[in-house]
Amino acid sequence: MYQRVISETNKQNGQSIRAIAPDSLLQAFRFDCELRNLTTKTIDCYFERIEYLVRFLRSCNRSLCDVTKQDIQQYIFSLKGHVSDETINGRIRVYRTFFNYLTLEGLWTNDSPMDGIKQLKTVSKIKPVITIDDVQRVLKSLKTPVFETVRNKVMVLLFWDCMLRQNELLNLKVCDINLDNRLIKVLGKGRKERMVPMGLQTIKLLHKFLIKWRSKYPGEYLICMRNGEQVKQRHCHKIIQRLGQKQSLKLYPHLFRHSAATHYIKLGGNPAVLQRILGHSSLAITQNYLHLSNIDTVSSYDSFSPSNGLRV
Repeated sequence: MYQRVISETNKQNGQSIRAIAPDSLLQAFRFDCELRNLTTKTIDCYFERIEYLVRFLRSCNRSLCDVTKQDIQQYIFSLKGHVSDETINGRIRVYRTFFNYLTLEGLWTNDSPMDGIKQLKTVSKIKPVITIDDVQRVLKSLKTPVFETVRNKVMVLLFWDCMLRQNELLNLKVCDINLDNRLIKVLGKGRKERMVPMGLQTIKLLHKFLIKWRSKYPGEYLICMRNGEQVKQRHCHKIIQRLGQKQSLKLYPHLFRHSAATHYIKLGGNPAVLQRILGHSSLAITQNYLHLSNIDTVSSYDSFSPSNGLRV
């Protein structure tokens, strides 16, 4: 078995931790991820979590090529109390994906160490949402007639109206906008294209932005800097965060997507249509975005309670 040395710096104590992992298994898995058109961010996340396991095995004088179910259980137990249960479950999912691939391809001849390993039970949390009034306040704060302000306003409206992921928004090109048909061509996860509709207010702002502001600068990206370069993820996140802070709101790009999806359903929107807009592979995934608050639940139940027709 070919092997290589993976080095990682421990930020907590400044020591360099070196772990040995079977190079051929990791290379095969990475190649499969690339063939499935997974994003670089997703692949990096997979391998970061695998390296955590490799480091633990190394500390126990074990190797990834002979890891057992007992090793996995011991690793999970070592994480309890140090990271959240959601984080542990995220690592379990990655390890299951990794070893399932190896088993399916015949690269793993032993029993999968993930057989019988279950995710930890966690308490479902109602995700926070922002309201239309919140979004309106943010938009009204963007009044200064300069390129950056108008661009940021376009970003907010596209996040809210089209429910785009951050990467999807930042990868939009001017040629992807079809104002006549009220559609945007979006390149989603797995590099799958989908057409996302736009509301009239978005079309109106985009039309003005493209003619009066965007046309002054080079490049092909819709959301760009003055030199035409694409706005980076970290910069985008900071922009949204700062806009929220000015309104005493805790904002981040994905919160717009989740809140808008929740609002869409509360207004009676079709879940199947929402699934297409969000770019989900199944309706079951879309359901994760549709969290109603306890107040919404009580309010709805008051209208349809089976006891309404009783006299007591």
